[in-house]
Amino acid sequence: MKIVNRKTIAAMVAGTFIIAGAASPFIVQAAEEQETPSAYHQKEARKQLDPQIVSKRISETFGIEQSVVLKYNNNGMSFKDIGKAAFLAKAGNQSIDSVISKKTADNNWKDVADSLGITKEQIKNAHQDLAADQLNKRTGIDKKAALSLLQDGYQPHDIGMASQLATASKKPIKNVLALKKINNTWSDVAAQLGIDAETFKKDFKNARHGSHHKGPQHNAADNAADDERDF
Repeated sequence: MKIVNRKTIAAMVAGTFIIAGAASPFIVQAAEEQETPSAYHQKEARKQLDPQIVSKRISETFGIEQSVVLKYNNNGMSFKDIGKAAFLAKAGNQSIDSVISKKTADNNWKDVADSLGITKEQIKNAHQDLAADQLNKRTGIDKKAALSLLQDGYQPHDIGMASQLATASKKPIKNVLALKKINNTWSDVAAQLGIDAETFKKDFKNARHGSHHKGPQHNAADNAADDERDF
């Protein structure tokens, strides 16, 4: 049985933070307060740092009682670390208590994963399950269908876009995915399907919000690099 390595767990957990959409990128943002000159951004930062909001989103994403999330935060654990522990609990089919009990001041989350025997396959499966769940919530695509496409190697953003355009054009999602090439854009695909610009704009917003929106999480590569230091 192959135990997940440092690079894999960093990439997978970072990827989960992005794909979880409504929760995980928010968790990363809430865990790292940033100084901003804008009153609007300051207001947003305060809202995003609200423990009730952050803990609720962790709870909803990973199926953990909100009171448990708040308990660990009140005891000094950051929401970012709670999110990582929750992810490993899901991946390893463990309780979050058992995962956190393995974390000490002298080890990292890679060590925790190793001590729990969490494999690369388990990490990947948990990552894809969370992605499929969020795609379902944000774009309406059937979760099993989304999971199947993720397992086939399609990226969450592309699945989200294809789902929206498939609904608008009344075509099978795989037919829509087949139209996306390396040398064209989703805007080109929409035009090819006869979808007007306004509809495409709305679909793009929905898919982008549900699977890969720019924000404090930046992108998968940035998060993987940032989080790798923790593992």
